[in-house]
Formats: sequence, C-alpha cells, structure tokens
Amino acid sequence: MKNILFRYLLVVFIIAGCSSDAIKGSYFTFADKQWKRFENPEIEFDISKPGIFYNMWLEVDYDASLAPETLPVTVIMYTPSGEVRSRTLNLKFKDQNENNRDGKFRVMLRKDFAFSEKGSCSFEFENRSQDIKTPGMIRIGIVLEKGI
Repeated sequence: MKNILFRYLLVVFIIAGCSSDAIKGSYFTFADKQWKRFENPEIEFDISKPGIFYNMWLEVDYDASLAPETLPVTVIMYTPSGEVRSRTLNLKFKDQNENNRDGKFRVMLRKDFAFSEKGSCSFEFENRSQDIKTPGMIRIGIVLEKGI
C-alpha cells in the first residue's frame, strides 16, 4: 500500500513541476560547431502570463578545444509589447575553461524582468567577432527562470 501511495505522490509532483513556468529554455544549434559571422540565430518564447518576474540567462555550449579565448556577442530581445533591448557581452571562454571543463558558459542577462503583455518574445544573437567563422560553438540559447 505504501508503495502505491509513494508512486501516486511521485507522479503528482512530477506533473506539477512540469506544468509550472519555473524554467523555460530555448536553444539554437550550430552546424559543424561553427558560428558564421553573419549568421544571426533567433529563438522565440511564448509569454502566456505577463507580470511574472524572470531571471534571464544566456547559455552557450562549446567545445573547449576549439573555442576562442573570448567572443563578443550582442543579444537583442524583442518583447511582446514591441520593446527592443540589447546587451553586448564579451564571453571569456579561456577563464571559463580554467574553472571547469564541461564546455558550458552561463551569464545573467537580466534579473527580475517582467513582461507587460502576453505574446511572442524573440531573441537574436549577433557574433561580433572579426573572424568569418568562430569554431567550437555547439549551441546558444536563453533560459528564463522564475524570479522573485
């Protein structure tokens, strides 16, 4: 009897966790582990509940043996209300490699940001490097975590 009750509670908790707006992530995967200079990947989120505060993270998965030491990137966000916000970052892969070897880079873009309207929110990524191709890039994306 305890085993059945435990399984039932486990299923309830999993369903409740999966249906929440706690974490949303969307990614763009690069072909051949290369980010071409004028290739501006875009990803999109559907914002169904305005007024929820999110912490926004930029995530990059990369091959540490091929990635450059640094990479300037501009992230442009287009909100459902028509607002445009951008932020330019200088991703320092060399420093990241010394601290860990998993090939993941994560940096906060915005803390406790709330959308005022529901609709489509898109992000565009610009490679600001002087090189035509940036090797070692596996994927880039945005993670929205429920804040406050």
